[in-house]
Amino acid sequence: MWDYAEHSISNRNFHLPSTLGDGPVQTVNTRLARLYNSTYACLSFSGSSGAALVLLTAVLPKLQTHRKLVLFDEMCHQSTVGGLIFGRWKSVQIPRIFETAHGTAQPINCHTIIGLAEHHGPKNIAAIVLVVPSYDGFRSCTEERRIYNYAKSNGIYLFIDGAWDATAFRNVETEASSSTPLCDAWLTSPHKRGLSPSSLGCMVTNNEKIARLWDEALDLGFRSSSLSFVDIMITEHRLQEISNGMWASSFRQADTAAQCLSDRITDIHPDVYVVRPEQVGAESSDPTHILISTSKIPCIDARDWAFQLSERFGLDVEKSTATSMLLLCASPAHASSLDETVSILKSALQITLGSMKVTK
Repeated sequence: MWDYAEHSISNRNFHLPSTLGDGPVQTVNTRLARLYNSTYACLSFSGSSGAALVLLTAVLPKLQTHRKLVLFDEMCHQSTVGGLIFGRWKSVQIPRIFETAHGTAQPINCHTIIGLAEHHGPKNIAAIVLVVPSYDGFRSCTEERRIYNYAKSNGIYLFIDGAWDATAFRNVETEASSSTPLCDAWLTSPHKRGLSPSSLGCMVTNNEKIARLWDEALDLGFRSSSLSFVDIMITEHRLQEISNGMWASSFRQADTAAQCLSDRITDIHPDVYVVRPEQVGAESSDPTHILISTSKIPCIDARDWAFQLSERFGLDVEKSTATSMLLLCASPAHASSLDETVSILKSALQITLGSMKVTK
């Protein structure tokens, strides 16, 4: 079967994107690797979700032939759960401390990982899968580094689902912000931040064995020979622009817009506030993630607020819980609509509070 795959018409002489190839299509992966300060990188044509499935069903089984247990983040994305099921892994969920007051979870700490690993036996664990940053944008690089060092010392692979960290390269020169030294393979979704079209994601690693196994998995069916080369061309063009600094101004404008909106949250209601990293035991947060807490307003359910925003004003938030609501402000265009956004948020909250009084 392997010999057949090597000479399959869908594989032979087709130079499709791979981590180790050198064909003309490889330029985009070369740019990805250079941008994220890594040795190897490869496009994923189903976002970070597709990359997670490849990693857990096709790559990890060959990396770890004797270990069968995977520790996975409680806040993992559905693709990780699917990969664990289809890969037939034994799995243990890594719990997070949930901050009820703020409506979010703390970053995972190394103490929790060590406790789980020692309970189940480090030699039984094939990999650890973390979500960094969290869906709400929080992270703790110090704990991430401790977890990675512990994993390495016990022969455990550490994988990071960094779906929301597509712009990690902006500060890649600083140790705390670099992604690949914190794990064995890192997955992200550039399309979430407008860096690539459709649902292109990428896998980044410094591990040659992972890169080789990744290419083998792609050759055996995790990559189509009917790719959209237009998508690849656009991605390559954008990556070149980013590398040349042409997007730097847009990134800064988006950050500024997010900060301005964050600074005006109290204009919406005096008891509404933005959750800060130090309030949840984190060291940093993505500047474009704005987590609003309503915990100081008695009896309100933030999900009702989110419903009013969507139904009456056509403004969809990224997610909401009983006491929090997440806004994403990742475009320079948000700066020009700041007043309108604040007004809409305020009006929707007033309607929500009004409906509560009527119900009572």
